[in-house]
Amino acid sequence: MVPAKELKPGAGQTGPYFIPDYSISRSGVIPHGSTITLLGDLTRGKSGYLINTAPEFPEGNEAWEYDHLSISKTMGGAGASKKEPINLDKAPPAWVFEKLNKDNDPQENRIYTQRILAHPLYPYSVRPDLRLRDSLKGETIKNHVLIQMSSKNKTGAQGGILNVPFVNRFVTTVEMNMRMWIETVEENGKEILQLQYEQIIFFEFDFGDDGGTTSWPHIQVNTLRKIEDVSSEQRQLMEEQFPSSHKIESPASGCPYHKG
Repeated sequence: MVPAKELKPGAGQTGPYFIPDYSISRSGVIPHGSTITLLGDLTRGKSGYLINTAPEFPEGNEAWEYDHLSISKTMGGAGASKKEPINLDKAPPAWVFEKLNKDNDPQENRIYTQRILAHPLYPYSVRPDLRLRDSLKGETIKNHVLIQMSSKNKTGAQGGILNVPFVNRFVTTVEMNMRMWIETVEENGKEILQLQYEQIIFFEFDFGDDGGTTSWPHIQVNTLRKIEDVSSEQRQLMEEQFPSSHKIESPASGCPYHKG
């Protein structure tokens, strides 16, 4: 892959030379009624496009970034902000496990998002890419390449999302952003490739106490390896969690409104 806007020797000698805004694209059709086109590029680090470190993820209060949270500002932001964040590397705030009402939650910012913070998968239920961060702990990452793509870019060529009328009427899909880390992992005396990704799709629902639009982030993350590079411990865990004849049931939520 050649990053966009990177000239090659001799470029322009025989006439105009077109340099595209982006060098990587992704297209797809989602069966429920949306078609996507994402445009992006390699992300340059201090030493170039091959970054000789592990991917960097935030810790503590710095992890409260709405661009990567499953809680948007239009959902009330759980009553938190960048200046007064919720530390996702600590236990959830006490109010998460309380009965909320107009007295202790007059703006209904907390009751709207309480179940997300009370989920057994906290803090990953709030910021899913922290699972990617924590899965790298204990691993030796020799280097990685970061690819970032979006349906909405600040400048230059644009991708986009096209929805069928039914989707536009009830739950419009308005934006999608994606990050992919292609990592070289040193393990048991050999180098293996590992792919991590985060994709965020924004749905818009036209409901709310004020009649406004709620932007709902739908976030997916994963860490992938070739099957021959999966450890025996992980294979056993996969077989236990995903047997072909067993139905996985979600654990009960810790939210006081959804017990049992």
